[in-house]
Amino acid sequence: MKKFLTAFAFVMSVALMQASTVHAADYYVGTSNVTGMKCYLMTHTIYELRHYSDGGRFSARLKMVGKNVQYLDYEFDIGTSGHMFRNSAGYSGTVTPQGTPIEWNMCKYIIENHLKL
Repeated sequence: MKKFLTAFAFVMSVALMQASTVHAADYYVGTSNVTGMKCYLMTHTIYELRHYSDGGRFSARLKMVGKNVQYLDYEFDIGTSGHMFRNSAGYSGTVTPQGTPIEWNMCKYIIENHLKL
C-alpha cells in the first residue's frame, strides 16, 4: 500500500506540473519589407484590453529577428468596420493586407484565436 501511495503521489505531482506549464509560441507573421527581419507574434503576450460588441482592443508583442532581436509592442482595435494599430515605435494607422502585411497577419491570428463575439 505504501508503494502505491508513493507512486500515486509521484504521478499526481507530475500531472500537476504539466498542467501549470505555459506553452509560449512565436507565430511567424512575415518578413518586414523595411528592415528585412523575420517577424513573429509572441502568442503568449496577446491580451484583450477591452471588449466591444463587434470586436475588441488587444495588446501583443512582435519579435523581429535578424542580426539581432528587437521587440515592438502593439495595440490593435479590431472590429467589423476595420482594424487599426499603434506600436511602441510611434507608428499607427489602418491595417490592410497590402499596406501593413505584418500587422494584417497579426490581426488575423488574434481574430482566429482570441476574438470572442
